[in-house]
Amino acid sequence: MAIGLTIVTANFFGQEIAGTITNLLYVPIPGVLLVLSAIIAARFRGKGVHGKAWILFFGLACSWFIAEQLWVLYDLVFHVDPFPSEADFFYLLGYPFLFLFSIYYLKPVEKAITKKILISAFSFSIVLLVPTVYITSTSNSEASWSEIVLAASYPAADVVVMFPAVVGLVLFFKGEVNFFWALMSLAIMMNVIADTGFLVTSLNDSYYTGSPIDILYLWSYVMFSFGVYSHIKIFKTRSYEKKYFDLEGLR
Repeated sequence: MAIGLTIVTANFFGQEIAGTITNLLYVPIPGVLLVLSAIIAARFRGKGVHGKAWILFFGLACSWFIAEQLWVLYDLVFHVDPFPSEADFFYLLGYPFLFLFSIYYLKPVEKAITKKILISAFSFSIVLLVPTVYITSTSNSEASWSEIVLAASYPAADVVVMFPAVVGLVLFFKGEVNFFWALMSLAIMMNVIADTGFLVTSLNDSYYTGSPIDILYLWSYVMFSFGVYSHIKIFKTRSYEKKYFDLEGLR
């Protein structure tokens, strides 16, 4: 709530103030996720299925942290439009890391994943693609086709990462996985909504750093961080051997 209140309040003083404050928030908030991801990746040391999963998640945290700092550099220091820029490469690079992390992390509970769950998750993910295709195809934006395709690639990538996230969320409500997956799924959904909003506002040139869309992006980082932190607490007093062999504990 503090993040949203800060950005909303800053907008009352103008877009320039809102942009400056929001850019500054993109330094510590993704930075916290990066540090927490490094801690848990080091704790698992790449061993076992979850060890590999956390290395992939650390890759996500690194990619998006670099992307955010490049955005801040272009927008706050160089006063150049960060979209499109090198930041987009690192933003998009994070999606494969997130998808593979989700797949690896769900492996220990794959027997609980039924065809019905898979079909439901796939259908839900495809439905999310429809607004993106419609918005892109009906856009009268003056942006180049390369910019339109780049903007649309974010929601399209979100469809891919939403699939395992929905599977994990269903398993959470069935009691197969812990609260961690609820947090991660919420973070991904916030990112999906934000990316769709970014697509719309980018195509009509109304997006600016510090807009309400950034609240969702920052909340997404916070949810990811809480999810990772919850895992660090869970495994704080356990030996690695117990974590690796006790699948019930891993859930």
